[in-house]
Amino acid sequence: MTASPDRTRSRSDRYGLLSRKGFDAAVTAVTAGVVGVLIVWKLDRLSRRGVSEIGKALDDMERVGGRLVSVMESLDTRNPGARDAIALLADLARNESRDLGMRVGNAKRYLRQRGQWIGGQSPYGLLVDPETRKLIHDPETAEYARLIADEALSGKALVHIARLLNEHGVESARGGMWNSSSVLQLLRSPAFAGLMPQTEYEDQADGTRKYSNRVSPYRDPETLEVVRIGDGIISVGERELILRQLESRTLPLAGRRHGHGQGKSLLTGMARCGLCGDRMSKAGTSYQCSSHRMGRGCTGVSARVVSIDDSVTRVFLSRLPSLEPQDPLLAVIADRCAQRQDPETFAKREAIEAEIADQETRVADLEEARYVRGEFSGADAVDRYDGLAGRLRNRIEGLRADLLRMPVPSVDITPLLDAELLRETWAVGDAVGRRECLGLAIDRVEVRRGRVGARFDGGERCRIVWATKGATGAKSAGDEAVE
Repeated sequence: MTASPDRTRSRSDRYGLLSRKGFDAAVTAVTAGVVGVLIVWKLDRLSRRGVSEIGKALDDMERVGGRLVSVMESLDTRNPGARDAIALLADLARNESRDLGMRVGNAKRYLRQRGQWIGGQSPYGLLVDPETRKLIHDPETAEYARLIADEALSGKALVHIARLLNEHGVESARGGMWNSSSVLQLLRSPAFAGLMPQTEYEDQADGTRKYSNRVSPYRDPETLEVVRIGDGIISVGERELILRQLESRTLPLAGRRHGHGQGKSLLTGMARCGLCGDRMSKAGTSYQCSSHRMGRGCTGVSARVVSIDDSVTRVFLSRLPSLEPQDPLLAVIADRCAQRQDPETFAKREAIEAEIADQETRVADLEEARYVRGEFSGADAVDRYDGLAGRLRNRIEGLRADLLRMPVPSVDITPLLDAELLRETWAVGDAVGRRECLGLAIDRVEVRRGRVGARFDGGERCRIVWATKGATGAKSAGDEAVE
């Protein structure tokens, strides 16, 4: 069987290769023995970082008898000399990529120095003049962009600005709802003030650049002056004032940070609104529905952080030590611990298990075609069916044998099942460590509305959705209310 890098889902960039969807999953499928051949259209689609990077992938594939085939170069690693040719072409691709990067960089510097837009989507409220390549006001959205600026200058919170826009049906630059992040990105953009933007980056040891999400005004390398790009929604002075206001909300103070950007709340990313299912985030002393805060139509659920956190903690610390040996939650916890400790082996096992499930589906389809739809009639057709079914079953048996031979990641979860040790570990851990611990056993916590004037009741207000194998975040039969 063969794998194509562009047809599978991406994992971490293990080999430092060209980052695109599916490559690492395709390599994993080969190294796990699920498929025997990795096919690329052209070698420079595989890597542009030279033989040192491609060599790692080839070594792993050859170790399990896998092959690499490049269509355009007619190269197949099962043929003598193919690996040497691949190494040579890989270095040529790296040099070509480096030269191309230099040409593109020079072109961008030329356009930046002339104050012309170099590409990409212009900030909300602005358009690119097709003749001058400079920014001009968008007659349809400039008014709303100025409203955003005025609200920010008056000290309004980003979430307030996003909610105001959503409540009045003002679409964002990409046509969806506004949120605090999209407002923040707009206000921080140098182009919003008519200044040429430049994404900050760091030069890496291998000669490549690692770009960040920070964008700053571009300065002419000769004059060191900031280059203008056309009309802005705000002035440079207004931009400085807005940036100072935004920074004042996150500056360190007495060893702590303002705001909730650090994710210090226990249920960050785990709490869900019981009405709409959207995430809940910490606002002040409460978890609040994000859709409600952004004005997206949900009437909203709110609950005190301390009350919800304490209730979930109490159930979690009592549930784990009381698990019976046959409880399926134990297997899920062990799997998730193993995945964190040995992600590569775990990924290979998942690839084999997924292929087994796919082959079993094909067998079921084949059986339905013969016994239900009657598509195999006559001696020749039955022989053909037997041959197809036999090959599929042999494939399944081979994959299961591969799975049995593959080492099973071993983890010790007894500290999680000992009540005293679990409580001691919990007591000394920080919010991030505790949240990771919760994530081993819990997919989400659904928070419901409470009765007006009633005392907080964990069993009434929230429900823990316990983890199930292969269904992270999904509802399960093991759903249990906080008691």
